[in-house]
Amino acid sequence: MPTPAYKRRPRHTPSGLELPRTDGRTLAARRFRGLCEAFETELGGGQLTETERGMVRQAAGLQLRLEQLQGEIVEGRDVSVDEIIRLSSEHRRLLSSLRGKATKNKPTGATALQDYLARRAAQASDAPEGAR
Repeated sequence: MPTPAYKRRPRHTPSGLELPRTDGRTLAARRFRGLCEAFETELGGGQLTETERGMVRQAAGLQLRLEQLQGEIVEGRDVSVDEIIRLSSEHRRLLSSLRGKATKNKPTGATALQDYLARRAAQASDAPEGAR
């Protein structure tokens, strides 16, 4: 029997980044979703291009895998050092690229304040007379 639509877990982050179609109840799925949301927020939220969304998903996946490998090291299991080095290197490159985009998209202090004040003034002028 299919699950009613209101009980299904969302397949997108709050700003619209599509997540893989997997069971979202596992620790790994929740961590992946949290990483995607954190990277998205750092990049400016819902203003991401499709390429940036893909990079966010890829960076989150790499970080998740690196964390899993680090957990295996702590547990005393044998882990491929070569795999960790390759993943770390690619993850670093992706994060550097995303950081560059984040600083480019980040508003300056004066502009952000001016935008905020303009939005507040517009909201105040749109409000009914009794609500002010």
